[in-house]
Amino acid sequence: MKLTIGEHAGFCFGVRRAVDKAFDCAKQQLPCVTLGPLIHNPQEVARLEHAGVRSVESLEDVAPGQTVIIRSHGVTPQVYAQCEARGIPVIDCTCPHVAHIHQLVREYSKDGSAVIIVGEPEHPEIVGIAGWAHGDVFILPTPESAQTAQLPGRAIVVAQTTLRRDRFEAVLAVVREKVRDLTVRMTICAATSKRQQEAESLSKEADVMIIVGGRNSSNTQKLLETCRLRCARAYQVETPQDVPAGVFGPQDRVAITAGASTPQWLLEQVKVRIEEMCADAP
Repeated sequence: MKLTIGEHAGFCFGVRRAVDKAFDCAKQQLPCVTLGPLIHNPQEVARLEHAGVRSVESLEDVAPGQTVIIRSHGVTPQVYAQCEARGIPVIDCTCPHVAHIHQLVREYSKDGSAVIIVGEPEHPEIVGIAGWAHGDVFILPTPESAQTAQLPGRAIVVAQTTLRRDRFEAVLAVVREKVRDLTVRMTICAATSKRQQEAESLSKEADVMIIVGGRNSSNTQKLLETCRLRCARAYQVETPQDVPAGVFGPQDRVAITAGASTPQWLLEQVKVRIEEMCADAP
């Protein structure tokens, strides 16, 4: 068996920055909570809780004296306003790439112009971006949704940072046909693009692809989609125990990649598990 791990697998800059800041707060024994799970990885969230940094679902759950950590997905301006009004200290871990989209949307829509966001409507990053718009917001996850949407004559279009580029281009092609005055901003994170390109390359050569990441991780799901287009035996696993038995042959080329919310320690555990399973295979 030949085992390859993607160079760009695992934590992206924005997630690593947020996790490091949260653990720093724990080390300093600063009473902190995260607004929503800090990242889409239950195992790393559990480690944070064990260290003393738990997540809350709303600002109503924040106790007096606690500081709120804003996760890398970002939030709406209303969240900042509510924190200020209640005197809640904030540690802002919004990914700089996401914060840039907030600025683009805010500035462009000052006159009420519309904003088009290509991405998953329920994803916290999208919810946050939409909150910075002054005018109408259209969230388009697919080309089909763009076909049926009643789009305006003038708009800016941005993308969820973790979106597959081919998905963005497919939606954009439809939007271009319907919006006369269109400003396009390619806001897919460069690290995401590299990870997706690498996953595509690995899956072309691999007999088995293992994608490590949380089941609720949007970018992990997109990596799985990419790999399944090129490798019939592509599996998503959240923990080492999820690695399927009986799928590895002695001559298989196995490749591993991981979503942006997957910590290195978990990636290493999955690697060790695969090596053990292959060693035990008949």
